[in-house]
Amino acid sequence: MNLELHDEIKRALRAQKVTLRSIAEEAGCSLSMASMVSQGYRSSKVVEGLIAEKLGKKPETLWPDRYNPEKER
Repeated sequence: MNLELHDEIKRALRAQKVTLRSIAEEAGCSLSMASMVSQGYRSSKVVEGLIAEKLGKKPETLWPDRYNPEKER
């Protein structure tokens, strides 16, 4: 869990006029699920992808521990 990253993500989304609620609606999930993904409690390729897209980043840049190829071995 990385609450600092969660706060950074929320600030960056807000600067883009995007909310976690809109991410959740686009992903077809609950606001709490989108928030838990941002906080690091849950993982969702869809939510992570949408957040990264809105921020102009790659999911592996925001959550490198989730996309580490060494972990999948």
